[in-house]
Amino acid sequence: MTTGDLVQLATVKSWLGVTSSVDDALLSGLITQISRAIYNYINRSFVLPANVTEAYDGSGRDSLILRNWPVGSISAVVVDGKLIPPAPLMVAGVETAPGYVLEQADDQPPGAMQQLFLRGPYRFHKGRQNVVVSYRAGYEIIGETQVAPQQAPFQLTALSPYGVFAKDTGVAYANGVSLNAVAANPGAGQYSVDAASGTYSLSAADAGAMLSLSYGYIPADLAQCALEWVADRYRYKDRIGVSSRSLGGQETTAYQNRAAPDFVLASLVNFRRIIAN
Repeated sequence: MTTGDLVQLATVKSWLGVTSSVDDALLSGLITQISRAIYNYINRSFVLPANVTEAYDGSGRDSLILRNWPVGSISAVVVDGKLIPPAPLMVAGVETAPGYVLEQADDQPPGAMQQLFLRGPYRFHKGRQNVVVSYRAGYEIIGETQVAPQQAPFQLTALSPYGVFAKDTGVAYANGVSLNAVAANPGAGQYSVDAASGTYSLSAADAGAMLSLSYGYIPADLAQCALEWVADRYRYKDRIGVSSRSLGGQETTAYQNRAAPDFVLASLVNFRRIIAN
């Protein structure tokens, strides 16, 4: 898959019932093109986990809507060059401490844009590009618990409860010590991963170990939208400009010649970023 593609070539071919490889290049190009169109439509540049640093105009208020979601963590908040600390958790009977607080993310996609709040005397002072926030955002499963198989082939597959596995972001033992990723033939304390299937290969030395998997995924709804839009455009090449066909005057088939299927656009609405800041 090309970086940013929302659906795999094999998935598209299976959906279309295509077994030949003659049109692989055409379909791969359509996948990338349609994926880009979807990103443009939902007004987002990425959906897989990534670390970003963004500058905002200060509004004078104590809240700010971040551009990307879901937000996994905040690494730094700076206003007018001053680093704002994270606010500690609130405790009953204890005075609220100043700092920044991130609005909780939804557990499932599509999620929603999240606000960053400032407590105490802090404010996002009015100014141009005077607020800088560094954070990690994107659809990601963090800390999925699995047990390494006791027998060969010592492989396990990510559960991927909300969508298609797309990007490994780390494996650790239960004690928090990270395993090292390798291309193939992992030894003790190592692993390799097949990005197409989300299958992790481990060493016999780690058989039975309790593991924590983290990985990025493409929400199932987004992948399905890309799949059906690609399939629609692929079939369109055989009826370019045709709005209907008649078979012996007994049966007429009508086509909707639109840039994107209505049901696809309706499904994408909840993934759209509607505020530009």
